[in-house]
Amino acid sequence: MTMRSLMALASRWSRPQLLLRARSLIQPHDLRPSVIDQLTGKEVAATFDGLGRELPDVDLRRKFSPKEIEAIKQASDDAGGILVFTNQSPDLSVQDQVRFGQLIADSDKTCIEPHAVAEGHKDAPEVLEIVREPTASVVFGENWHSDNSFMEKTCSYSILRGWVVPRLGVNDTLFSSTEAAYDLLPPAMQRLLLDLNAYHSANKAYGLGHPGNSRAAMEKTAGGAHAMQWKPHAPILQKDVLQPIVTVHPRTGRRNLFVSPTFTTHIEGMSLAESRSILRFIYEWCARPEFCTRVSWQPNQVVMWDNRSLSHKGLADDVSELRIVQRVSIRGTSPMNHRGQHFSLSHKVDAAGAGVFDWRDQQMQTQN
Repeated sequence: MTMRSLMALASRWSRPQLLLRARSLIQPHDLRPSVIDQLTGKEVAATFDGLGRELPDVDLRRKFSPKEIEAIKQASDDAGGILVFTNQSPDLSVQDQVRFGQLIADSDKTCIEPHAVAEGHKDAPEVLEIVREPTASVVFGENWHSDNSFMEKTCSYSILRGWVVPRLGVNDTLFSSTEAAYDLLPPAMQRLLLDLNAYHSANKAYGLGHPGNSRAAMEKTAGGAHAMQWKPHAPILQKDVLQPIVTVHPRTGRRNLFVSPTFTTHIEGMSLAESRSILRFIYEWCARPEFCTRVSWQPNQVVMWDNRSLSHKGLADDVSELRIVQRVSIRGTSPMNHRGQHFSLSHKVDAAGAGVFDWRDQQMQTQN
């Protein structure tokens, strides 16, 4: 089957059909009394049409047993990867956030690392403080992405705290269930994507020559009271990473579409024109409202999400107010493909980040 016929097949899926099928996949979950209910002291309901769950009054400063941490992870699995911890103490510190991340990582402390390109918080370098100044023309993280997909070992969970939050209902975070998006692809498109790999590049988001990227957003904060700093000589800017387009979640076994317009440059083994056509289709497919939910921010709120099953973007519908959020990202394993293989292959790029090279140092087609 040709690429054109595959695209035509996908386009015949009407929105009403998708809505009916998506609701059978993303729906409120059976919330029988559990360790989570014991943590909150109350039964809580699924929110956001079944994608996401609010956990009020779980104080993230407290000590958690291994059983409780596993219950939190299971709640995340059951809710499609989004947990919203409301009513946090104003005294929750960046160190508390790091400590909670270390517990969620369920591994050694090196799973919580400073951002590869951006400088961290002065009191906790593992915490990335994301600043959006009033009247900002470029916003950090404004396009769809999974955190740090340009790393060989990608992020499992991200934990984001609203520190300075504008009024409720603006500048929210939009999430897409890239698992549900894969599940509802036409079978022919699923088969096409299963064995394809794509390059992910930190340089695309943080390098020179890309107007409006996250580096430009950081530079726009220069001179402000909360200026973001970046690492111009970060080693990750000199290499791209090859990842499977379809990954398998290590806990749930569900398949996920693992590409993004923020970090993905092109598909291995295809011309740039062919690659762009397929990637554009995936991006537009995953952004359909049927797969998305919007999380609003309020003071003293923390959101934890699973990058292995979701893509996300920050909304900038009102840039008149200062917004500061603080993120801890937990390094997981290299992504697993549908054959059960873990791999992320690094590829050198030239000093300007313009060319991609494979592991044998054979030059591939230059990116524009």
